[in-house]
Amino acid sequence: MTKLHKLTLDTNLLQEYWKKRSKYKVIERLISLSKKGRIDLVVTARIREDIPLSPLAEEIDKLSEVNIAETCSITRLGHWVLGRDMLCNGEMNEYWEQIRQKASKQRGELPDWRDEDHIHAHYLLKRDIFLTWDKGILSLADDLKDKFCIIIMTPEEYLSTIDVRNI
Repeated sequence: MTKLHKLTLDTNLLQEYWKKRSKYKVIERLISLSKKGRIDLVVTARIREDIPLSPLAEEIDKLSEVNIAETCSITRLGHWVLGRDMLCNGEMNEYWEQIRQKASKQRGELPDWRDEDHIHAHYLLKRDIFLTWDKGILSLADDLKDKFCIIIMTPEEYLSTIDVRNI
């Protein structure tokens, strides 16, 4: 029996999909696989800080209709729900601090605090693959894999490298 892949979707995937549905067949393919019970799709609760305004904010409440669950996030002052969110991992917090310090000395795209929280929650929940189109996150993929065994890829990479017929 094949293992059910536990995938965490970055907000940018759904944001782009909701804006231009017809353009993003890759997201429709993921949703279809989730509806068939072949993959497990989630977003973290931090999506609500990523998309706080209408009309896209209302789409978040409809995610369960397409078999995408909303999980907890990381406890962060001012953005925290008691009973839902988790305490952070000290080693990962140190990692993000080092990344911010390194980025301040170099130019480049840097994940913001919400991205950090998405990846941090993904890690603490022991999910399999984090999917994103965010160049800042993708630039850290090898480093995050080496340090924390976090697999990060685009949805296109996932669908092309995983034999979805067997999942």
